[in-house]
Amino acid sequence: MPTSQRRITIALGLALAIALKRIGDFEIMEARAWRGAPDTAYVNGEKVDIELGRHVDIDIVNNLAREFRGKKWDGITATLNGKLGKAKLGIDIDMYANEYVPERAGIINEGLEVLAEPRGYIGDEVIDSFYKLFDVEYEKMRAVIEELIAEMHYVELKVATYTGVRTYPLWRVTARVNAIHNYSFAPENAIPLWYKPWIRQITRDLYRLPPPGLGKLVGLHGMRRIIKDVALGLRKYLERYYIVTLRPNENAVQLIPRASSPSTQNHRNAIAGLKNILTEAMRETASKGAQRIIQEKGYIDWQDYIETLEEELRQRLA
Repeated sequence: MPTSQRRITIALGLALAIALKRIGDFEIMEARAWRGAPDTAYVNGEKVDIELGRHVDIDIVNNLAREFRGKKWDGITATLNGKLGKAKLGIDIDMYANEYVPERAGIINEGLEVLAEPRGYIGDEVIDSFYKLFDVEYEKMRAVIEELIAEMHYVELKVATYTGVRTYPLWRVTARVNAIHNYSFAPENAIPLWYKPWIRQITRDLYRLPPPGLGKLVGLHGMRRIIKDVALGLRKYLERYYIVTLRPNENAVQLIPRASSPSTQNHRNAIAGLKNILTEAMRETASKGAQRIIQEKGYIDWQDYIETLEEELRQRLA
């Protein structure tokens, strides 16, 4: 489904641009298609026409998706210029042909379809990420995310599936939205703003927190089972640090760091706490818990190991 994937990517990039325009004062300066890496856009890139209306224009999305395929572009970069609160910003929104383009181009070490990079300042303070903007323009950033998610629920796209062409809202085909720092998806550097399906997505983050040796004893599949069972306790923990909007009918969660000084400190505190909780629970299970299972059965039973770790984690989240 390459064309469908590109359609989704373009729609998500334009949805962000529209959200920024609604909350800030932005205009799209230009948009260029490129091959190889975004840096080539201004040397040998091809200009493309993109206009920002009240909502994502599906005709523009479809036309660009067809050109992506026909001209074998690797990406389109739309450049916005304007203000968000007191921040004067230029913002490049890169929309990639597929998730592997930014990895091949050496931009980031994890696959993604859209990458937006603000650059600017408030007075003498340099702004180089949306992560940073949460510290200096918290209310504006919170509003931008609300508008982005609202637009994701407004826009509908035709998507090719194994059972034929279906029409889906953009939220349904958007797995993750993060505000990242230093081009890193390490949990402490990536604020989770939208996760779907939320158990699967948040498990990916949590699995990276404890030492790898401890994590491998339970495995990613086992970790997902545990997180599903302790979801209520995990949600209550997250509510100490984030404004949590659970969308059970969509199997999704929206997270905004609670206001503090700086606001990103709440996110870092949440991640540091979860790292300690997971590490302690896994160490207890790998030592005393495992010994108890061996004494009872004479061997390590994986199901018992999972249940023991789940109970350790449940107690520590309370």
